[in-house]
Amino acid sequence: MHLPEFSEAQMDLRFLAEAARLLEIGAVSTYRKLAEQLQQQPAIFREIEKGRYHCNAKLLYQLARCHAQADVEWVLFGQARTGRPEPTAAPKRERGRPVRER
Repeated sequence: MHLPEFSEAQMDLRFLAEAARLLEIGAVSTYRKLAEQLQQQPAIFREIEKGRYHCNAKLLYQLARCHAQADVEWVLFGQARTGRPEPTAAPKRERGRPVRER
């Protein structure tokens, strides 16, 4: 198997896409809650989107520790190892407070 050159920006995109996927499947309720589980400030996702912070070993370790269904191998190696397509842009995050159901 041939791995492409390492791209920090592409790994960041995969991390953000995986965080969004965990929210979609209901593994975590909010980005804020996920940031707490990762032992990070809630702004971590915005910082990664803007390129001021990058996905690292600690984030991947915490993600795997807290969420067994997280695809950490895809975040680290991308499509070359898993066959899962690469993201082309950061997923859109919902801003503000979640709507409460009564």
